[in-house]
Amino acid sequence: MARLLIVDDDADLLAGQKAFLEGSGYEVETALSVAEGLEKAAAWRPDLVIADLMMEHYDSGFVFCKKVRELPGLAQVPILMQTAAPRKIGFTFETGGPGREWMKVDEVLTKPVPLEHLLGKVEQYLSGKNAPGAPGNAPGAPGRTRHA
Repeated sequence: MARLLIVDDDADLLAGQKAFLEGSGYEVETALSVAEGLEKAAAWRPDLVIADLMMEHYDSGFVFCKKVRELPGLAQVPILMQTAAPRKIGFTFETGGPGREWMKVDEVLTKPVPLEHLLGKVEQYLSGKNAPGAPGNAPGAPGRTRHA
């Protein structure tokens, strides 16, 4: 059973996503902060991480993802970021292309993320179709930019 870690400061969102993904056959841990998320990532070694962008600070999600990538054994774990920023302020994020390596995420999803869409993305990344380093999935490769 694949292990998922969801990090978000919205307890209701965590509860809903956790219940849905567990009902879909995944083992799910949650964390309400960057510190708790890093602790769980290091100890639990998830197969995929879902993180919010804005938690304690506006860039908390980016900081969290960078630190996850630095943990032993987690440099290649797929990371999905979910954020309301594109909807609220119109700012979009592209995960591919030159100069975007700093983001340390595989895809950015716009909140609210429909649960079936989230499940589809989880299945897609766990199947290896979008694994980091997979053919056509290197930073800057065509089709690397994704929007939910």
